[in-house]
Amino acid sequence: MMILKRLGKILTNNLWLKVLALVLAFVLWVLVAQINNPVKTLTYNNVKVTLVGTNILESEGKVYQVLNNSDTAKVTVRAPESVINSITASDITAIADLSQLNEDGTVPIIYTLDRAESITADHDVLSISVENRVTKYVNIYSQTVGSVGEGCVQGKVNLERNRIEITGPESAVDRVSYAQVTIDLDNAVKTISADMEIILYDTKGNRVESDTIVKQTDYVTVTVTILSTKTVPVYASTTGEPADGYVFTGDITVNPGVVTVAGDTSVLNNITRIDIANPVDITNARENKTATYNLTEFLPAGVTFEDPDFDDEVSVTAFVEKKAEKTLTLAADHFTLTDIPDGYEAEIAGDEEITVRLTGLDTELNAVSAESLRGIVEIDSYLSSVYGDDYSGITFANIPVRFNLSEHVEADPVYIRIQLSVKDET
Repeated sequence: MMILKRLGKILTNNLWLKVLALVLAFVLWVLVAQINNPVKTLTYNNVKVTLVGTNILESEGKVYQVLNNSDTAKVTVRAPESVINSITASDITAIADLSQLNEDGTVPIIYTLDRAESITADHDVLSISVENRVTKYVNIYSQTVGSVGEGCVQGKVNLERNRIEITGPESAVDRVSYAQVTIDLDNAVKTISADMEIILYDTKGNRVESDTIVKQTDYVTVTVTILSTKTVPVYASTTGEPADGYVFTGDITVNPGVVTVAGDTSVLNNITRIDIANPVDITNARENKTATYNLTEFLPAGVTFEDPDFDDEVSVTAFVEKKAEKTLTLAADHFTLTDIPDGYEAEIAGDEEITVRLTGLDTELNAVSAESLRGIVEIDSYLSSVYGDDYSGITFANIPVRFNLSEHVEADPVYIRIQLSVKDET
């Protein structure tokens, strides 16, 4: 008992001095700690906020979009130097639970870091917009830039698919009008086949760039056929005969008369001209006859036209004129006797002039004159056709005359009187 009293007296004597000593000891400890391991602050930029609870929105057919880059924060950490030196930005946990979404579109962000005395950020809420998730199909178009190599032409452009499905926020998806791929021809001389990136565009042709839109695929296989070219003439013909008193001049015009075709080189090597298989019918025609043809019908398989604006049609005109008439008078010396039978002599009976009526194209008739026209009398051929092998009793005969005239000039039948006599063998 005496011992306890004595101990209590020792503890209570100079109590304030003892308390002071304790306080001083703590301060000294703090000072020593600050000197050896001082508290510091450090700021970490671009701390990524982790979003959880996204499945709740997805189950409701919703999609979200983070606004104002609020999923990235600038975080300041206060901690002892030993702690500061051992942590990185990835040690900071920033979580926004979308199940805590407020009506104003904000979600609280919770920042945590073990061993830190304090942690503060430049913002403590995540801002998002929430919309309905929609899906739609848009058409894929193609455009080419650049030019093919010399002597070549671009053929058909074939896309592996011509539609694509896109999914995303309603406002973003509604902006998309179509999709497009661009192919650079770059002096190509052979067919191009490659995977091309699909780009989305709005109705004004502006590119739509949105990380929230998901495309069914980002690429599509595009094949651009590159063809060789060759320029060839076009030929046409006629069938039938014009009406009586009219003649086909022999002239046919084809418009266009030459075309440039495109196709595989091996096929073009065998093409020297294009023949229109269906002739222009001039039966009973009294004027020029024109017909229109689709030239594609007469091209070999795999061959097309170089000019994409060419409508494939050609116009063919066959020229028909009314026959002109001309009458010439020929003296006897303008006729040549040929094919005289063996053992006979022949001469023209009399010296009267012969009148010849010619009909045909005016331009060709003008080239025929009484001085230039000559008649040929083939005696034996005619007599044998009429009298057979024995015409020994024939002294006089009217033999037809043949004139060497151009294709579009005709002569009315002309006969000349020939006198036959047996050769004197003595």
